[in-house]
Amino acid sequence: MAARILIGTDEAGYGPNLGPLTIAATAWLLPDGVEPIDLWNELKAVLTCTPERGDQRLHVADSKKVFSPGQGLESLEVAVLAFSTLLKARTTSIDEFCRSVSMGSQREAFSAAYQAEPWNTSPGLSLPIDSSDDHISEWVITLNSELEERGIRLLGIRARFMFPEEFNELVAKADSKGVVLSNATMELVRDLTDDCSIDPATSDKATLIVCDKHGGRNRYDQLISQHFDDQFVFRLEESRERSRYRMGSMDFCFRTKAEEFLPVALASMVAKYTREVLMHQFNQFWANQVSGLKPTQGYPLDAKRFREDIASSVESLKIPTHQLWRSR
Repeated sequence: MAARILIGTDEAGYGPNLGPLTIAATAWLLPDGVEPIDLWNELKAVLTCTPERGDQRLHVADSKKVFSPGQGLESLEVAVLAFSTLLKARTTSIDEFCRSVSMGSQREAFSAAYQAEPWNTSPGLSLPIDSSDDHISEWVITLNSELEERGIRLLGIRARFMFPEEFNELVAKADSKGVVLSNATMELVRDLTDDCSIDPATSDKATLIVCDKHGGRNRYDQLISQHFDDQFVFRLEESRERSRYRMGSMDFCFRTKAEEFLPVALASMVAKYTREVLMHQFNQFWANQVSGLKPTQGYPLDAKRFREDIASSVESLKIPTHQLWRSR
């Protein structure tokens, strides 16, 4: 099989009422003969999705398996910042990092939306939070060496950060938060495929895009066409487990357990890490306003508790509801 590009996408924060929805995508160039699912085996000397006791390799997997509340951000942080540093992303602070991995067309919009929220400072929280620059630098060297030896390239990392005010506007317009998620995901895919098409080293390569299925949705051909200049999309398969399509030299697969593919797993970790750090910043702000306030991750039941706990401060600070609370 000839060399090809593999793109994976995932999200974090689709369900909460507080904090941003974050969607991320990563793009990779695979050498001749390497199947997409075989990336784990190719990089098994430095990466694992199923670490054993005492495993010294980098843990890359669905973010739910890498991170759990109360255990710190280090496992997410080391992988996300090491891979991002390979691409020269700016990782000094959370706002610099988010801006750095945003689509070019979205960077100014990100900065404006970020700064509009009272709890976001510029510069934001310094990175890394739970790891160290030296530890991350060591992993950058290790990853770079292994990728070069295997002929594998990380081509890009992109992310979309949708704060409550914009989220509410887009959901009201579409009357569906699923549509909002799908559109944002395809925007990231289009951005990465456009970048690859102008790179002489990758412009002639076939591309496979793997996405986690969006809720119960099974049909995606119109979504793909809408974001790729209304090109014809050939339907290959549509089922509860997966939906596959072909458009020119690009194949699209929306499937359950998409994180079995390394690019999707890393996208999941980028989305989760950035959302968690932004929520750290959010919680720090409100802890300074309300003594003894218990932090929140923003999921519905606890979000209601948190909203009640900060209600008097929200009123005194004159923070509008649509800026704080996601409608769906």
